[in-house]
Amino acid sequence: MKSDATFLGLIRRVIGAKILVELSVEQLPSANPIIHGRIYRLGQVGSFVRIPLGFLNIYGIVSMVGASEIKHPENIDLSLYLGQRWIEIQLIGESYGKEDFKRGVSVFPTIDDEVHLVTDEDLRIIFGGTGPNLIRIGTHATSESLSANIDIDKLITRHGAILGATGSGKSNTVAAILKSITAGQFPNAQIILIDPHGEYGAALADRAKVFSIDSKTNPLLVPYWALSFDELGWLLIDRKTATESVQDILLRDNIHERKKSICNDLKAGKIDSNDITADSPIPFNLIDLWFDVYFKEYATLMEKDNWNTIAYKKDDKGNLLKGDKEKLIPPSFEPPGPGGKPPFNPPTRPNLASYLNRILGRLKDRRFDFLLKPGKYNGTDFDLDELLNEWLNHQFAITVLDLAGIPSEIMDIIVGVVSRILFEGMFWGRDLPGVGRARPLFLVYEEAHNYLPKGGSGQFVSGFAIRMVRRIFKEGRKYGIGALVVSQRPSELDETILSQCGTFFALRLSNSDDQGRIRSSVPDYLGGIIDILPALRTGEAIVLGEAVQIPSRIRLPLIEPRPRSDDPITSKEWAKKKVDEPPYNKAITNWRNQRISKEG
Repeated sequence: MKSDATFLGLIRRVIGAKILVELSVEQLPSANPIIHGRIYRLGQVGSFVRIPLGFLNIYGIVSMVGASEIKHPENIDLSLYLGQRWIEIQLIGESYGKEDFKRGVSVFPTIDDEVHLVTDEDLRIIFGGTGPNLIRIGTHATSESLSANIDIDKLITRHGAILGATGSGKSNTVAAILKSITAGQFPNAQIILIDPHGEYGAALADRAKVFSIDSKTNPLLVPYWALSFDELGWLLIDRKTATESVQDILLRDNIHERKKSICNDLKAGKIDSNDITADSPIPFNLIDLWFDVYFKEYATLMEKDNWNTIAYKKDDKGNLLKGDKEKLIPPSFEPPGPGGKPPFNPPTRPNLASYLNRILGRLKDRRFDFLLKPGKYNGTDFDLDELLNEWLNHQFAITVLDLAGIPSEIMDIIVGVVSRILFEGMFWGRDLPGVGRARPLFLVYEEAHNYLPKGGSGQFVSGFAIRMVRRIFKEGRKYGIGALVVSQRPSELDETILSQCGTFFALRLSNSDDQGRIRSSVPDYLGGIIDILPALRTGEAIVLGEAVQIPSRIRLPLIEPRPRSDDPITSKEWAKKKVDEPPYNKAITNWRNQRISKEG
């Protein structure tokens, strides 16, 4: 009724699901009416309205507000004419009586139908759904007494994205969602968080197992032999072309033969050597390969064609310089003799000399130890199944893979191989108990724009992570894999991945390109809501998509301890007394060692 305190105005235009409402100047004594002891703000973009049609209530969301231009002759008393004020709303759903809210509209309103303010009681009808699939992640910005819930099934199986500018609260949002999932409601949950900057170890310490490259208790190891040949070629010899040279073919065949030789001894179970390729995730010893190829490339013989008469050089004490492959010391050989005299060159060479120094350089670079020296994971003592067991089957629901310290130039390839190990494990175990569909996996990709960039799909220059993550976003739900990308620059994210996201957590964004990417990924009628992104408070988000009943502006709780993504307080640090002799020597030593010293 027009006499109700909630009355806003009358409908003047209906264009599909878009409604134009003329606000009633006479019936609105204040822009901030008090209803049931609570102050309400009228006409706020993102707020809700109710259109009563008998027992049926249709709900809409305010997308735009405005006022008509006032035209008047000279000397008119303006106090008698205030002009028309109006709001534009988008219809989103309905409820019959006190029944649950449902998306979609069965009956459309007409001219002169009343429009009312939505009260807390109405909001509880809209958002008050219950069920084992709902988790609380915060409160609604319009009513802080009302819990904000998301559908965990829709979030994971339809994928999602958390997008916001630096300092808007992305890391806090990730931590809040993960803590809500692991609050005890889902004891069988399993989550993998890809953490490029080491932000989450402290924030999730009570509910996550953290693997990092400098950890003595939980070292992050990613076996190089799980990479495809193309990935290995890019990593070891800087191969950037799709065309294979003769040397590439020789290297591929060498690796293939080494993989075939171990097929009967694999810890996870023997396989037929005829069924594998150089791309198969079968172990081989890279140091042995380098040492053996070096030997055959440079060895000379005291007798022609007799490999039992190697012409080693000798040191000052007369010891043969046979090298030490464990210490990456190559053997030394006497040069070929002149005029057909010994030592002799062997009849054939591998012709891989140009690759040997590059491989040795990688093996000596400590930054790559977690990858090229994967410790116990040799396939016979420990295999990939035990790597998956370490990552997934422990006392916590969350696994943090801390990639801090990994060279930035291989971040793409590491995210790609980790994603492939997890995807293939879930794919090929999709019908096994405790694996695949029987225990879905949720992958969270932090700072995704760094390794899932727009246009970064070149097969040999970059894009190793993109190709694998695209497959997860396209096919993962069928095998029990869901994913969430987190980024401060949605305009730089791969379009295919972003287009597969069913739920968006949009935090404060000021850049027009970034706003445009979100606007292009959501329905047109939500354009007005996207326009308020620059004005969101820190820790506040607009949630859109399948995991929520309707688009919602929510406020997430501040997580303590916080993820280590906060900025230093410059005014506080600069106000301190200057350190006379900063320990730059430790910083340089840490850099050279590629390790942060734990000493004082």
